[in-house]
Amino acid sequence: MEADIPEDQQDLGPPLLPAMLEQYPHEHDLPAVLVMPPPAPPQQLLLRHASQSSLDESSQKLLPRAQEPRRPPYRNPNHPTKVVEGMQGMRTAGLLCDVTLVAESVEVPAHKMVLAACSPYFYAMFTGFTERESSRVTLQGLDPEALQTLVDYVYTSLVEVTEENVQTLLPAANLLQLGDVRDACCEFLQSQLHPTNCLGIRAFADLHGCLDLLAYADSYIERHFTEVLECDEFYGLGSEQVASLIASDTITVPNEEKVFESVIAWIQHSQEVRAQHLPALMQHIRLPLLSQDYLIHKVDSEPLLKQNDNCKDFIIEAMKYHLLKGDMKLAMTLTSPRTKPRQPVGLPKVMLAIGGQAPKAIRSVECYDFKEDRWNHLSSLKS
Repeated sequence: MEADIPEDQQDLGPPLLPAMLEQYPHEHDLPAVLVMPPPAPPQQLLLRHASQSSLDESSQKLLPRAQEPRRPPYRNPNHPTKVVEGMQGMRTAGLLCDVTLVAESVEVPAHKMVLAACSPYFYAMFTGFTERESSRVTLQGLDPEALQTLVDYVYTSLVEVTEENVQTLLPAANLLQLGDVRDACCEFLQSQLHPTNCLGIRAFADLHGCLDLLAYADSYIERHFTEVLECDEFYGLGSEQVASLIASDTITVPNEEKVFESVIAWIQHSQEVRAQHLPALMQHIRLPLLSQDYLIHKVDSEPLLKQNDNCKDFIIEAMKYHLLKGDMKLAMTLTSPRTKPRQPVGLPKVMLAIGGQAPKAIRSVECYDFKEDRWNHLSSLKS
């Protein structure tokens, strides 16, 4: 008959042989090698206190611990890069891709979560629209090469903006709401501004709502207005665009004659179509600031003005301004915008001290530079 194993001995390992139980009927009679002590409770590690130099348990218990600031969690600075590189590797290998973007004949596999994390456009598409259940999404009106470049940017944070791709990349970045790429395109275009292309870049910025680039292009055009007038883009502008340019108080021109000649040249470029816009443009030319000689020999004798009765009032105003004296001339200056001199931005403001009243007149000419806060000596007057 087999002896029953006490409950407290069932954890001692494999079942004991009946003969061994008969030999050692009581637990305290078992050999020491067969008696297993109960496992000790885990002890907390004694860590070195900031103000102590040992791990002595008794000293840590007896001495009060000063309040220590909580240690910040460990942060691996390389972790984001490793994650992005891993996702790019999976996309390249076609692993776990759950959407294919299609533009014309180009197909670009990707992960919805990655696209949504970088683009508000894709976030809205994959969380609130029917595309969240689709594995294939067609993007209408998007340049296929630009799409490939932008998806690569999402996974790598790298994008190369060039003269060849900027005109397709910027609209695509705008559509997909990748603001960093759009800003990179604007910075590239800003660096490429030149009198020969600034009007086209300005129109491009206006079309796509790039306000910072638009403002910078406007400033560039005003500062290089004389050179811009010599370029082909100027003759391709519409009448409203020309009017906006010449109406500015801050365009940089050597004299008002240059503005008048540019308007006449623009009209003559396509006279049959543009002659009707002459009165609207003439109201922005500051004829009173032209010399009397120029008014008589150039403006008054211009055939385009003679053929248009609506322009005669501007010539009469200019002649009248030159005939008026004193307070009457000042009053006209206050009432007519065409008598206000232009004030180009960026040109130095100076004050000249010239001559004097005989017999104490001096031949030297001094110039005070407001920006530099100093006087400079210029060429002396001829005797």
